[in-house]
Amino acid sequence: MSALSDALAALKNVVLIQERLDVVRREVIDLAGMVDKLDDRVIEIDKRVVRIETMIELSSRRSPDQPRIEG
Repeated sequence: MSALSDALAALKNVVLIQERLDVVRREVIDLAGMVDKLDDRVIEIDKRVVRIETMIELSSRRSPDQPRIEG
């Protein structure tokens, strides 16, 4: 009877581990989606920073006698 109870306990542990792995898989898939969205946002921000840097660079290169628009 001991061997049977050991086998059932082992099967129970296998089922529990499988359930935990399923939960972890779902969490990993969710996290991967979040990382993809975050990656898209980082690319958007990088493009904006490049545009701002370009504007600063162009404004610093203009000739000193060129009138400046204020307002």
